[in-house]
Amino acid sequence: MIDRIRRRGLLASALFIGLAATLGNPATSLAQSGDKTTLVIANSQWLDALRGQNLWAAIKKYEEVNPDVTLEQEAIPSAEFADKLTTEMGAGQGPDIAIMQEGLFYTMADAGFLVDVGSAVDGVDLNSTNENGMIDDVRYGIAWQRAVYALIFNTEVTEDDGVAIPATVQELIASARESMDKNPGVIGFTARHQINDFTGWFMDFQNWAYGYGVNWVDGDGNLTINTPEAVAAVEAFKETYDSGIIPIGDSMPTQRTRFKEKQVAFSIDNSGGTLNIASGGALPSADIGAAALPFAHPGAHQQIFLGVSSHSDHQDEAIAFLTWLVSPEGQQSLRGASGPDTLATDVPVTEAFAAANPWAPTFAKLAETSRSTLIPGYEVETPQIMRFVMQAVEKAILTDTSAEDALAEAQTQIDRQF
Repeated sequence: MIDRIRRRGLLASALFIGLAATLGNPATSLAQSGDKTTLVIANSQWLDALRGQNLWAAIKKYEEVNPDVTLEQEAIPSAEFADKLTTEMGAGQGPDIAIMQEGLFYTMADAGFLVDVGSAVDGVDLNSTNENGMIDDVRYGIAWQRAVYALIFNTEVTEDDGVAIPATVQELIASARESMDKNPGVIGFTARHQINDFTGWFMDFQNWAYGYGVNWVDGDGNLTINTPEAVAAVEAFKETYDSGIIPIGDSMPTQRTRFKEKQVAFSIDNSGGTLNIASGGALPSADIGAAALPFAHPGAHQQIFLGVSSHSDHQDEAIAFLTWLVSPEGQQSLRGASGPDTLATDVPVTEAFAAANPWAPTFAKLAETSRSTLIPGYEVETPQIMRFVMQAVEKAILTDTSAEDALAEAQTQIDRQF
């Protein structure tokens, strides 16, 4: 049996060992050969309103540097991204470059669908967002963006009505209720809360788990689900769910739209989601505030990586593009479109952006201590493990089952499978 303790996405035997050695110098572009190459880049963010256009425009600047390369989008809705990319890669097809959430990145690397891109970052001063891009001492991923979570709020409600910014879950419930009382029609707090949005919900819930001191593994790398800390986290979420401050049944896109239209007081959201809320709605970005999460311990982040497909016929050109992307020119171009998200190198949020979006510096600060949504040693298996956990959370909030009993059942199921 494969040892899973401290496992960092151990690659499957199907991995093309030695493929990276055949790639040649990534700086050798098709500008030298005179042939035109199209690089297909898959990303769900291409479909984001406004931000998607800005991100695409930022990387399209590469065509000015290398006019013999054309960048082409593969835009896939986020809810379908993992299944579609897995299917394409499994069939030996798919994009040249994929921009993936961390969990999918580990799955792709584990299956042998990604190649070594280490040559693209030779001599580059990468920051900590790139740490999980290394698997078994091989770099399969380069950080695209890190979206950390914070407590965000509508300052028109909090400042104008004198509502306190909460530092605990109980204070969150109280402030949300006060906001609703003083502003009829306003929703107190938004949060994912449905298993049909499993991937987004489990990543969001990690903030509650981490906030209450959960690690999901002990010092020996054993999965520990039914702990006092986890019970406390589930109980806190249930208390919030039962308090009447959440719009039960609304999807997260709907909740974000409500926030955008000045109908929400508080939310726990990541920097990308907050940028979405701040873009193109009735609520000016300047009227959005951000604070630390209302928990005792730091929360989570969503990490996104770029990877080059082992099926690509243009691996040299793809790596040359990544070389440009992590250069000062490429990072500065991406900075302008990425809002508050942390990039692969320490390119600070511009003064102009921070002035127009006063919530942004808080996200940058919280990113210094945030944690991956993946379980250490079980990166590839995290979605399977967290499905049992989130089923337990759902059971606790929808039935009379205690958090301890629901998590004990999840522990049994997980022990049986892992």
